[in-house]
Amino acid sequence: MIPLPVRHRMRALCGRHGPALLACACACACGPAQAVFTFFPLDVPRTILLQVGASGATVNTVGFNVTGAQISPSPTPVPGVPDALTPGTSPAGGVRVRMRGQWGSGNQNLVLTVNSAAGLACVPGSGCGSTVIPFTTVGWIAHDKDSNAASDIQSGSFSGSASQTLVSVLCCGPGSAFGSSYRSVEIANTLVFTYSNATLYPAGRYRGTVTFTATLQ
Repeated sequence: MIPLPVRHRMRALCGRHGPALLACACACACGPAQAVFTFFPLDVPRTILLQVGASGATVNTVGFNVTGAQISPSPTPVPGVPDALTPGTSPAGGVRVRMRGQWGSGNQNLVLTVNSAAGLACVPGSGCGSTVIPFTTVGWIAHDKDSNAASDIQSGSFSGSASQTLVSVLCCGPGSAFGSSYRSVEIANTLVFTYSNATLYPAGRYRGTVTFTATLQ
C-alpha cells in the first residue's frame, strides 16, 4: 500500500510590549475523545480525516501573553489562550486534535506527526531583530485519554524537529463483516498548551507555523 498522508497547519504569533512578552503558538484541531475501533460492512475507500481546532480551512491561533509579573522576580509558565474561532473544549482553553483512518481488510498504521522545526520568528519591525523562539518552549497537557496509552496523544512538548511522532496505532487484526472486513480507527484528544517562559527573549512579536500530518501506511 502507498502511504496516504493528510496535512493540517497551525500558525503562531508572538508579541511583546515593554516588559511583557506575547508569544502566540497556533494549533489546528478539535476536542475530546478516546480511540475508537470500528468494523464496517460497507465497501468504504481508504481515507484519512485530520482536524485540528476548527473544521475546514480555518487555522486557529493559541496566544501566550507574557506579562512583567510572569518574568520578574522569577519566570513562570504561561497558559495558552485559543482564538475566538477555536471550538470550545472541556477542559476550557484547549484545542481538539482529531484523526480518523478507514480502510479495507488487513492491518494499517495510523500515524500523526508534527513539524515544528521553523520556530517562532520575530515579526519584522516589532523590535526583536532576528530572534527565533524555538517551539520546544511550547508544551501541552493531553486530556480525554484512554486506558491504553498507545491509542492517544500523550502530554509532552514540541521537539523542534521536522517529524515528531505524536501517536502511532496499528489496527486491527482479523475480522469480517458480511464476507468482507473493513477497519476504522479514530483518535481525538484535547490539548491544553503552555509556554514554558524559562528563557527571556527580546521584546517583540513572534510568529510561527506548526504542521500536523496524518498518514495511513
